Amino acid sequence: MFKDVLKERQAIVERVLYNALKHKQASHAYLFIGPKGTRMLETAILFAQSLVCPHRDPWACETCEICVRIQENHFTDLIILDGTLSSIKKDDVLELQEQFSKTALESYGKKIYIVNRAENATTEALNSLLKFLEEPSGSDTYAILISEKPDALLETIISRCQTLTFKAQNRQALVAQIDMENNDPYEIQLLSQLVNNVEGMMDLQINDDFKHALVMFGHFIDEYVIAPYKGEIFVQTQLLSKRKEAEKPDMGDSNKPEDKKKAKEVVEKGPVVDRRRLSFFFKIGMLFFKDLMLKSEIHSPVWKNRMTHIRPIMDPMTAFNLFNDAEDKINSNANLALLIDSVLYKLKEANHD
Repeated sequence: MFKDVLKERQAIVERVLYNALKHKQASHAYLFIGPKGTRMLETAILFAQSLVCPHRDPWACETCEICVRIQENHFTDLIILDGTLSSIKKDDVLELQEQFSKTALESYGKKIYIVNRAENATTEALNSLLKFLEEPSGSDTYAILISEKPDALLETIISRCQTLTFKAQNRQALVAQIDMENNDPYEIQLLSQLVNNVEGMMDLQINDDFKHALVMFGHFIDEYVIAPYKGEIFVQTQLLSKRKEAEKPDMGDSNKPEDKKKAKEVVEKGPVVDRRRLSFFFKIGMLFFKDLMLKSEIHSPVWKNRMTHIRPIMDPMTAFNLFNDAEDKINSNANLALLIDSVLYKLKEANHD
């Protein structure tokens, strides 16, 4: 049960929420802040379940039909705005307000919304959210905002929420729980910085997007060491992929003008970028260059060799800043092909002579 995990790993947060539920004094607006991997979203889901679960005591049972529907995001009066991979827009908040202005559709009468990665909301969206926090639609509306970068939020939003801080687990303790004989030490080191719990690390390790990005970044460094232009070409040809045939519309009779127009439209769309894989690529690069900059001890022969050979030709601080900034921009719906070109161009400018 996740409530047991929460009690073990975030004792203070668990006790505050437990008492609020037990005494029926839950705040109508919470702000969860903490580093990546501290399972803030899972805590928000558990809290939402506990507000309506018929078997709560005071935590939700997590197994009944209502709890399962909330877990699977099939509960009508729960809305999740997720800024993980794209920015939250003003229209998203306005749509939330519109839906919550109506009578609750579920029989429990409570309306709950979760804003994950709230720092990735636009300024207009944050202002609309502030207004909604100030004027909620009824006393049974509950808000849970989640942020890894609370400095990016409006002070007025923070002041209207009860803030709970999630503590990161010790990285050494996390790594100590992993079977290192059958894993690359540096891959585990990266995972421990991307996710702050063992279960999440293991899930991410077998994630296709993460595995692809890790291989791509390793090949990028290998090519860049041979010659910077080879690294640039590798990124431009491998991270930018052609659309699959299956994604093309049926062209029908290719002699017809309308079918020729469709074919032209597909060609003009050109290369595409997988946003999630690119996000992992930049995150891995950011951590790699941070370790290079800090001269961290690396136990993987392959990655240690890569760091040894890339150091003389690339400034680690410049590369770290470029990859860090690029990863942030992915959430702002930036043109990804142009973003890649910009990073490569600036890397080239910063090359050591």
